[in-house]
Amino acid sequence: MIKEFIGTGKTVEEATAAAKAGLNAPALADINVDIISLPKKKMLGLFGGKDAQVKVWYEDGRKEKKPQQKKDVQKRADRKADKKPQPKKEAVKKEAPKKSAPKAEAPKAEENVKITEADVDISVAVNYLKNMISGLNIDDAEVTGAVADGVLQMEINCEDYGIIIGRRGETLDALQYLTSLAVKKSSDKYVRVTIDVGNYREKRMETLRNLARKNANYVLKTGRRYTFEPMNPYERRIIHTTVQEIDGVESLSVGYGQDRKVMLQSTNGGRNNYRRSSASGTPAKNTAPKSDRADLPKFGKIEVKKD
Repeated sequence: MIKEFIGTGKTVEEATAAAKAGLNAPALADINVDIISLPKKKMLGLFGGKDAQVKVWYEDGRKEKKPQQKKDVQKRADRKADKKPQPKKEAVKKEAPKKSAPKAEAPKAEENVKITEADVDISVAVNYLKNMISGLNIDDAEVTGAVADGVLQMEINCEDYGIIIGRRGETLDALQYLTSLAVKKSSDKYVRVTIDVGNYREKRMETLRNLARKNANYVLKTGRRYTFEPMNPYERRIIHTTVQEIDGVESLSVGYGQDRKVMLQSTNGGRNNYRRSSASGTPAKNTAPKSDRADLPKFGKIEVKKD
């Protein structure tokens, strides 16, 4: 059986002496010494530093006693349980499975149900929108609302409506979204809400249609793709419907989330081959057949004097 002890000290000798003292070996024992780590000096006499560590050990010639194995109590218990007489099993009658009653079909939701003024509290929507507009430091705004074709159409009248519209209608779209949430909460129904100010919606629609036609012509002429800036779903729908009326160009929605945009591309599969006319500044190439130009001299007509 091996007995050992680890001692520490400022030097290896001190660590060895401390380890032997702690080991307390017999005088005739063959002591072995193993150096674990050497001492390290402190930096600037203040920081770091480490004592030496030494392990001393010897064998006393005795065999190490192995711990007695514990008897498996669980196996004995299982054997005793198997010897006990088991009670006779009583016959169990199987009952026939009960038939479940047919479930009543859920009523189908009515399709294409239009919202009427009786379904919407317009005063809630008007007051909610007024409170948001007052937060934009606009006090002279008048808000009206009416239900037409199942849509709650709201109109804002004020002098300075540029703040309400925002950059490319972002503020107006935000007001419209928040108002629709308030209306849905008060009526417990989905109600489509549109908000307009200064006839902005109609003007924006016409601008987008003109942009769609202009850039569709660019794609037809050059064969190159054109990508619009990110737009909301309503504006992207205007671009798609306008491009559908133009042959040779198709529109696709690309991107994700707020960065989703419309891309126009040619349906010809590549750049269109077109030729500039001489009126554009580039002269047209000579298309005369080679047979007509074969007899012409390279440097013009040369006259030869006859003697």
